[in-house]
Amino acid sequence: MDKRLEAILSFLSPTDKMIDIGTDHAYIPIFMAEKKAQKILATDIHENALKIAQKNIHDKGFDNIIETKLADGLKTIDSKEYDTLVVAGMGTSTIKKILSDSSKLENIKKIIIQTNNDLPDMRKFMMQIGYSLHDEKVVLERNHYYTIMYYIKKKESCSSLILTLGLYKKEHLSYYKHLKEKWKNLLKTIPEKEEKRRKEIILLLNYINIYLQKEDRI
Repeated sequence: MDKRLEAILSFLSPTDKMIDIGTDHAYIPIFMAEKKAQKILATDIHENALKIAQKNIHDKGFDNIIETKLADGLKTIDSKEYDTLVVAGMGTSTIKKILSDSSKLENIKKIIIQTNNDLPDMRKFMMQIGYSLHDEKVVLERNHYYTIMYYIKKKESCSSLILTLGLYKKEHLSYYKHLKEKWKNLLKTIPEKEEKRRKEIILLLNYINIYLQKEDRI
């Protein structure tokens, strides 16, 4: 099992009543069924992907535990029977569309998100719809860093620092160093006349230095 899936699964419990949106091969639902979870819905917008998921579920003998549905996000899903969502492997704009219908989130207490881009925008959106960043993991896989966010239903303001970089965690030190190098190199490519853009990158570097200095004080 890859590190990204392990990180997602580490935030789930067998007592969760979960919907895995964009289930693909249904790895997450199958693992949770193996952990004795009893209420699982696996969905995908792509028919071929769902057929693969259904075959994998059948081969593992979990047809009676894992329900499957061809669906576009939560549009045709009755989410009232569930309390947990997993939305992974999509872009931030797609995830925001899926979560934009507040009526679908009435009983959802927990959301696990892994987005492929625009992490600050994703964090800001979640805060705006009344979810608090409870935990976060960053994993390195095939030379790419993946951020997995665990939200709980709770209205709570979030600092610009956390919205930008996520929760500070000592084990994410290599990720912070990676971001610093990335932004330093980016700054070198921006002409002096693009003052606004340069200020934005300098602010990001200041933020990352705050996290790196925390490590120095430990």
